[in-house]
Amino acid sequence: MPASFIPNNLAIAPSYPKAELPNLLLRKVVLDRNCSFQIWSPKSNAILQAVEADLLISDRLRVEAICTRLVSLLGATCSEHEDHLLTNQKLIYYWEDLKYFTSKYGFKPSVIDVLFSTHTIRQLNAPSINSATQWVVEPACWEIFFLELKAVANGYQLVPRPQYLSVIVWTGLPTVKYIPQMRMKQ
Repeated sequence: MPASFIPNNLAIAPSYPKAELPNLLLRKVVLDRNCSFQIWSPKSNAILQAVEADLLISDRLRVEAICTRLVSLLGATCSEHEDHLLTNQKLIYYWEDLKYFTSKYGFKPSVIDVLFSTHTIRQLNAPSINSATQWVVEPACWEIFFLELKAVANGYQLVPRPQYLSVIVWTGLPTVKYIPQMRMKQ
């Protein structure tokens, strides 16, 4: 049997009874049809119990090892702009360089989350004077989120970030095109 890109000892998240982790989701992140890995993700705006925060923090090194492999294989784009396609970016292939980039913007993550997105087609801006609209086809990608936890009255909560930071591992290059507006005949 061929070796998997993510070794089995990294692919499986630490086990814990789901009933005791109401604010976490155990997700499967797909790499290809034969390879995936599990990740614990905090639910949005949840107050995490101490056991949930400890699980996320203790699992960080495993998730970082997976991200290191992905970044070294495909490279990652990093942008502090919401529309990452408008910046001329070079790929980062070394995890330490990626951590340095994020540290420049004050990110001190205690948790790393990864989300897989299938390809998307979306409008970039409003129609222009020439009645053409700019569209982008984004290939499948993995977005890496650097999350910080802070202690609050009843547990732990994710620190809201005042600025945007995008760290994306693409499976290909996004394509941007202007497409003329279609007019419906009446």
